[in-house]
Amino acid sequence: MRDARDRRSRARLSAHARSRRVGAGALALALAGLTASVTAFAGTPAARVAAAPAASAENAFALALLPRIGGSGNVVYSPYSVDFALTMAAAGAKGSTAAQIDHVLGASSTASATTDAASLRHALGPAASGGGASGAPTLEVANALWIQRGVALQAPFAATLAGTFGAAPQAADFRGAPEQARQAINGWVSQHTAKLIENLLPQGSVSPATVFVLANAIYLKANWSAPFDPRATHAAPFTTASGQRVSVSFLSANRAAYYYTSTSDYQAVALPYRSSTLSLLAILPTGESLSRLETSLSAPALASLVIALRPRQVNLLMPKLHLHTQLALNAALQALGITDAFDAAADFRGITTQVPLQISLVEHAADLKVDEQGTVAAAATGIVGPTAIALPPGPPVSVKLDHPYLLLLRDDASSAVLFVARVADPSAG
Repeated sequence: MRDARDRRSRARLSAHARSRRVGAGALALALAGLTASVTAFAGTPAARVAAAPAASAENAFALALLPRIGGSGNVVYSPYSVDFALTMAAAGAKGSTAAQIDHVLGASSTASATTDAASLRHALGPAASGGGASGAPTLEVANALWIQRGVALQAPFAATLAGTFGAAPQAADFRGAPEQARQAINGWVSQHTAKLIENLLPQGSVSPATVFVLANAIYLKANWSAPFDPRATHAAPFTTASGQRVSVSFLSANRAAYYYTSTSDYQAVALPYRSSTLSLLAILPTGESLSRLETSLSAPALASLVIALRPRQVNLLMPKLHLHTQLALNAALQALGITDAFDAAADFRGITTQVPLQISLVEHAADLKVDEQGTVAAAATGIVGPTAIALPPGPPVSVKLDHPYLLLLRDDASSAVLFVARVADPSAG
């Protein structure tokens, strides 16, 4: 039965890969493995309300990570994917190792972090399903664990991974055939991200010392509630932070109904996706630099911004995008306070007591494409809105995303941020 479900999942992802709008992300954390089936989302409005505190904690983590990765250039990542992978690792951590991971994830305990992850998982079902409406987004999440043959997992850890994350342990021969194991893991990630992330674990990242690898993959495809007219797409200048003007293709909409707010520091506009509570929030700095906006944009500040959004007629210019990022998150996570997990002080005896473990690699990759029809995004992590807006009266406001800005792909119901992108130069990809 599971094989049949996996075949159907592969067929759907293969179809997604042929779409013009594709996106993917992945993160790998190597202590050294895990695999799981694709998760079927389910949830209720009550479940989304229950997930709000978890979403707030995840958003705080997402925004804390932003200034610490990608320098000042283009970057895209899925905090949801990274959060899930770290939560799976925390389920097997003890002492200060667990406490540091929990603190960075905004959880009071490992049990709380696991509960938060479960809440978000159940809350995001309605975000994508649209109540079964035609044209609803495709949102799929998979978790996985590969473990060295002969190494026994602690029963509570195995139960948590299988029950909360849908990840059943899968044996791998890291000791005798590390390259084949690496290729198999990369194949799993590719399969669950519509082939958008094909080489998550770089060559040499899996060695005979690897004991297990945890992985999370997320794939999203969503169409706009109101698609852009391709005939209106045109080239125009985009000014980078250095003052360089580059020519890029801009999507254009006149007198469109979006959610909008502004302050002396920024303009913000939210574009809803069809038959869902998902939206893409663009934040354009006006009174300060993007780097200063990034450091000041906390989870409470984001929540206040979202509350201030109101329906407006908007004349919008937004670059067409295809961003791809792959990077190791070790340094960024250590800077945030996860230190013990990466050295000899690591305590992962909740995973296994047969061998001492420490994290050697947290690798993340993400891909985001935005065009006239909508967005496709995918992410994987491994451890080595309304369908329509009533058109408001009054003159339209103009929003030109023609200098560096932020994108947050959100679920409006739970407030969870699934993808974050810094757009510094759309021409660079």
